[in-house]
Amino acid sequence: MSQPRGQNESSSRQESAESAPLWSLIPLADFKAPSGAAPEVVRSGLHDLWRRLRGDGLHMDGEQAEAQAEMERPSTQLLDWAAPEPDWATEDPTGPVRDLGGWLEQETPSAGVQTLVDTPIPLLHDRLTHWADQQGYAIIQPPPPETILNTDRGWIDGLPLDSGQRFLLPCLERCFLRHHNGLDLLRRLIERIDRFRPALLVVCNSWAWRYLCQVEKIDDVLGAPLVSAPFGDDLLNRWLSRSAHKASPVELVFREASSGKAVLDTIDLERTVESNSSTFLKNLAARSRGNPRVAWEIWRRSLLTTKDSTVGKDAQDAAKNDEGFTLWVRPWDQVQLPDLTGGANHADGMVLQSILLHGQLSQGILAELLPFAPSQTLSTLHRLRSGGFLQRDGTQGDETRGDESMWKPAPTGYPAIHRFLTNEGFLVDQL
Repeated sequence: MSQPRGQNESSSRQESAESAPLWSLIPLADFKAPSGAAPEVVRSGLHDLWRRLRGDGLHMDGEQAEAQAEMERPSTQLLDWAAPEPDWATEDPTGPVRDLGGWLEQETPSAGVQTLVDTPIPLLHDRLTHWADQQGYAIIQPPPPETILNTDRGWIDGLPLDSGQRFLLPCLERCFLRHHNGLDLLRRLIERIDRFRPALLVVCNSWAWRYLCQVEKIDDVLGAPLVSAPFGDDLLNRWLSRSAHKASPVELVFREASSGKAVLDTIDLERTVESNSSTFLKNLAARSRGNPRVAWEIWRRSLLTTKDSTVGKDAQDAAKNDEGFTLWVRPWDQVQLPDLTGGANHADGMVLQSILLHGQLSQGILAELLPFAPSQTLSTLHRLRSGGFLQRDGTQGDETRGDESMWKPAPTGYPAIHRFLTNEGFLVDQL
């Protein structure tokens, strides 16, 4: 027996929405971070005010938060089914270029420059580098920091920007340093781009872009940039649901542990079940500022097992008829995330802003950029790492140097960093 016409149309629209592309590019000027549910906005504002008055920031030691999360976390196997880690280099690899049709269709000699702005928790760098390498583009690697500080022009002289090929410069933020000797190579690079007008894709960290537009007016040469469109609750719902469906051999149902409300697969095109949908994804989109990489990190650590004591009786009753394995999602007001409000100082802000400007920095180079003793810089780095705001990657170096590893913002700590630097009057990005 065939379905009624109205049901067929609704099903068709639902399938169309689920199969629609998730990733798109929009003008930076059009970017607007998602907003949270009204009760969470009020609660978060009052929470920040209270902590600022008390002065007890660096809330929830990062190691303690991780230990608490581990105690209530499902098995690694179940987590990998429910929230598999994306391969960010190949996640929808054509997504960032679908909206570059005009630039791609032009003949190489006349294509000119197209600029893309990324976040410090990058969404474009790995994917565009992977794609450009497959397309045979020449990929411009940034100079070592020592080359920048020594204003060694050999790096600039070796760039064949007049060769008539297509280029990708995947990290403009690593072509300068905020130092009195740190902008000379960048200025010469911009001059050469303006002179030769190569077919060039430029990717720049959003914090560096804001800074360089202010101090060097680079947008006059590089033009108006595009950015990844933010993931609101609808896009997060489709992306997280699709990932779990592909990875899990069993059907999974995601419900909020306190209320039993459905968290994923709740976007109903007819809006007939809106009142039964959790606001978790709306708050997740707001806290992550629309960055799916940040959202995934928070999402994965918010999943609970059925044995967890925070699952209420009403929630268990709501799940009685679930067709599949029920996974519980921690209520949003119980999600533990790093918090800088009230306890961090201006020196912390200077360290964090410097790292955000360049995407990643070693302790040795960071000490060159800041007016602190190296011991204070190192102490601040480790304290911010312990609080869950920074992470350390790469070679650890030997005991005498110890400064070869790279310090980066931690995804779950980044929203708090952004909020703190905004509140303290630092120059912040537009994403």
